[in-house]
Amino acid sequence: MTDQDFNGRQKLSDQKKRVLAYHKKIGKRFVPPFLSKLGPLQEIGWLNYTLPELIWLAILNERCGLEKGADLAISLAKVAKKAYAGEMKKWFATASIYNLLSSEQKRDVLNALDQSGKLEEVKDALSFFIFLYPKYPLNFLFEGSLPATDNSDATLKQFKELLSKLYDKTTVEATFMQANAIYIAFVTDKLKVFKGLTLANFPEIEKYPHTEESQRVAGSIRSTVISLIGTDSDKTSEWLKYFWNRGLEIEPCNFQIIETYE
Repeated sequence: MTDQDFNGRQKLSDQKKRVLAYHKKIGKRFVPPFLSKLGPLQEIGWLNYTLPELIWLAILNERCGLEKGADLAISLAKVAKKAYAGEMKKWFATASIYNLLSSEQKRDVLNALDQSGKLEEVKDALSFFIFLYPKYPLNFLFEGSLPATDNSDATLKQFKELLSKLYDKTTVEATFMQANAIYIAFVTDKLKVFKGLTLANFPEIEKYPHTEESQRVAGSIRSTVISLIGTDSDKTSEWLKYFWNRGLEIEPCNFQIIETYE
């Protein structure tokens, strides 16, 4: 190496240090000052794909409680799996997957849920969301009679409050939403894990976020959701396009979400 090469590399190193001096180190990444002030920015994939696909699970949890919400979600996923005639195993945690069901298969889902006594419970929990998003893939549960409301402002407020809890994928609400999605993968034979892996200790998630083990399980749940979304979700789904566009129709965009992270 010549003296000229050495001096050139030294200058580049000094310049890099000066630039990074104003950055904040988060793990192995250096975050620019502007971005670090905005708070915990989320992955685009979380907001564009995962959240819209799994939000119905969070709604069931919010309206019915964690235990009942999980039970209703599992019940719906199981009857959908039974009704589906495709050869490939599908992950009936995502909303878009229900668009694959034929009219006859949807009728089978309705009948099975009705016979189990859970159809009205699911409809009651999802009604305010279907009112706001009438093109939601699970709207077939209402058999063409979409729900109405006497107070649209209160309905919108209710939805916004829930949505604000889901922007960060590590919140309790977002974590249990994802946990129910993985639970569905387990009980419908979409997913199996080897003994000894963190995810094999799935029941520990009930203690989230109060124990270290529950936090580790939560991390494994999130990474598994990313994997399943990546392989089993249609990124061109009309529902994914509709979700945020419809949100802008309901209410113009504002920056309140940034303020909540300050």
